[in-house]
Amino acid sequence: MKKTISILLAILFMFSCGTAAFAADDGADPETPAATSDLAAALEGVNTLQFKEDGTFKIMQINDTQDTDKMNKRTKEFIRAAVKQEQPDLIVVPGDILNDVFLFANAKRVKAALRNFASLLNEFKIPFAVTMGNHDHDRSDAQKVSIQEMRDIFSEYEYCIFNDSCDPFTFNIPVLDSTGTKLALNIYIMDSNNKSGLANGYTGCYPEQVEWYKNKCDELAALNGGAVVPSIVYQHVPVKEIYQCLEKTTVKESNNAIFSLNDYKWYKVKKEYLVGDNNVVGEAPCSETFDSPSGQYDAWVEKGDVFAAFFAHDHVNNFVMKSDDGIIMGYNGGTGFAAYGDGDKRTIRMFDFKEDDVKNFTTRTLYYRDVTGKRVRIVPIDLMSTAIFGDILRFLARMIFLTPWKGLY
Repeated sequence: MKKTISILLAILFMFSCGTAAFAADDGADPETPAATSDLAAALEGVNTLQFKEDGTFKIMQINDTQDTDKMNKRTKEFIRAAVKQEQPDLIVVPGDILNDVFLFANAKRVKAALRNFASLLNEFKIPFAVTMGNHDHDRSDAQKVSIQEMRDIFSEYEYCIFNDSCDPFTFNIPVLDSTGTKLALNIYIMDSNNKSGLANGYTGCYPEQVEWYKNKCDELAALNGGAVVPSIVYQHVPVKEIYQCLEKTTVKESNNAIFSLNDYKWYKVKKEYLVGDNNVVGEAPCSETFDSPSGQYDAWVEKGDVFAAFFAHDHVNNFVMKSDDGIIMGYNGGTGFAAYGDGDKRTIRMFDFKEDDVKNFTTRTLYYRDVTGKRVRIVPIDLMSTAIFGDILRFLARMIFLTPWKGLY
């Protein structure tokens, strides 16, 4: 749902990409009508959301559905059941809507796949926001459907939210408090791009995206009396600092070693970094490249507004960690049944916020088998899992001691 904010409608639901202007230069009370008018004027023409009357706000993260123009029935069933159960205030989709194996794909079929997915989300009459994953970029390149064309397709749907920035799928969404008079939360939706042409791993955000983020943070802080607006990031590919919860090991030393395609090394989990229960580290993160990182994480630390960042991309990772700088980072595993995952443990991640303390949020995982009440014995596509690839390498290394990869021991 898209609504334009005007000065006279400042206390209604809004959909935007700005921040709170609730402190006037003359020190006026942020709750006064004048401050409310300043906020509305600053956010005019952008899309915002709003906390409910009880001061709560709920986000649902769906990712890696990876369908063609024939959307998987189990995936649709899972999403419908989860939305019915949770009734989120926003659905965030950090990429890989399109399949990497899209046989006989052409521009028409790619566009149909995007419309099928958007139509499914639109039927819930709940705001949703999407960004690109690496396979969406693959299809854009291979089928010559531009990134702008992809955004235009989503923009056809009433409940899809966008705001303009440095590229079509990078933007932010401010969330106003329950009174509509100030901004309680900011959401960054980032396009993390595709594979790196220079090294192993992925490009991550480009310098201009990082610069846009810094400028947006400053802009929001200026509207917020100089204080940064607490922010959460959603994007497809994780930053390299996700590896803070891992340490290098050898396959001889650790029975649970996982193999990284970023640097061809074995890693094990540092459990003291994990937050909460039911953490699953099923595969080494395929993060932005180690050799030429984006600097995105460093920018978060520098600016101090980002308290959490959540990713997709690695379908059997479903964990939450706290970084050395106190930033909560984590994953939602794969949602879709058209790509590899973990049987009926396909996941959707929920986030629950309270407007008076958004940093103290809670997050939880929904599993297909629990939400639908159905069990799936085997999903053949799961044999393509990189976790299984790692298991095979570990078996070869431990039992046969034969491998073409460096850094094994």
